[in-house]
Order: sequence, then C-alpha cells, then structure tokens
Amino acid sequence: MGRLMLNVLLSFAQFEREIILERTWDKIAAARRKGTWVGGMPLLGYDVDPKGSKLVVNKLEAKRICSIFDLYLNHRSLIRVIAELDQRQWNHNVWTTRSGTERGGKPFTKASLHKLLTNVTYIGKVRYKSEVHDGAHAAIIDTEVWQRVQSTIPRNGRTGGVEVRDKFGALLKGLLRCASCDAGMTPSHTTKGGATDDGAPGANPSDQLAADQPS
Repeated sequence: MGRLMLNVLLSFAQFEREIILERTWDKIAAARRKGTWVGGMPLLGYDVDPKGSKLVVNKLEAKRICSIFDLYLNHRSLIRVIAELDQRQWNHNVWTTRSGTERGGKPFTKASLHKLLTNVTYIGKVRYKSEVHDGAHAAIIDTEVWQRVQSTIPRNGRTGGVEVRDKFGALLKGLLRCASCDAGMTPSHTTKGGATDDGAPGANPSDQLAADQPS
C-alpha cells in the first residue's frame, strides 16, 4: 500500500510538471505571435527595454547593421564581408548577464554572419518556429534590401562565396555573370575518350560537334 500511494503521488507530480511546461510554452507562443520579445541573447542593433519585454533600436549599432547588409550586397560573399569586418574591428555586441558575467564581443564567423543576415528581427518581424509575425519593435533594415540579401545568400553555396582553387586556368571565372540572375559563372568540362570537350587533340568529330553546339 505504501508503494502504491507513492507511485500515485509521483504520477500526479509528473502530471503537474507537464501541465506547467505546456502552459509555459503556450504563453511563449502567444507572446511571440503578439510580437513581444520573450528573452534570449540580445541582438546587435537592439537594446532590451528595462521597463518591459521590448526591443529598442541602438542607433550606433543600427548603423553597423545597415553597413553589414550593404557590404554583403556589394561583395556577395560571406568571406569577403568577414574580412572587411575584421579590418574595421567590428565584433558582436557585448552584454552582461544577471550574474554580472560579460558575454559576446567575439569576431564574426560564416555561421554568425549568415544568422544575422537571415534574421527577420531586423525587418520588424518575430519568428516562432516556422511562423513569422509582426514585431512590437522598430525595423532597422528595409524590406526590399532584406529580400535582395535573401535571394543572394543561397548562391554562395557551402563555401560562403570564397574563391575556389582554379586548376583549369579560367581567368574570367567569377568575373563573368549571368544576365538573368546575376550569379557568377564558373568553368566546367567533361572528359570522354581521353579528350575534353574543348576540341583537344585526339577528340572525336562527334565530341567536337557537341562542344560547338550551344547549350
């Protein structure tokens, strides 16, 4: 009987913990859908209002955010933007926790820069899981500029826009750009029967004809 009562009490305690957890997540979800800041790491460009759960624009950091977006649109490369930020000695913002510990202030990496450039907070939005809602804070980046950055980032690929080793001697690699999508063009070739498709010695007539045909 003692073990039975103990198991019953433990079951009720576990049930109560799960109910509290569900209510907490429901409250966070409702706050997010209202555009309220619910905590977390402070973002570069914003300060947390001490009077309530709201983000306030930091004018000095907001100028840096605008410059970072402009740098990416000019260079179209995460690596080149990071090099420019390192040259300017621009790092992440520094904040102090409730225990008095300072955090942040680290240099940008490809992952952190990509996260910054794709953060909807900078256009006055709040993300909750896969949902995006209007935020209670002011935007720093214009929506048109943010959309241009989002359409350019996937073209960087896994290298982040870094120059890849050129073993074929293509001098115009990266300089020639597509007229329709403005993406950088890179060389490619195929090998068949010991010859490439550029008409090297030993190439078959059919191979040379296929190489001369427009793709």
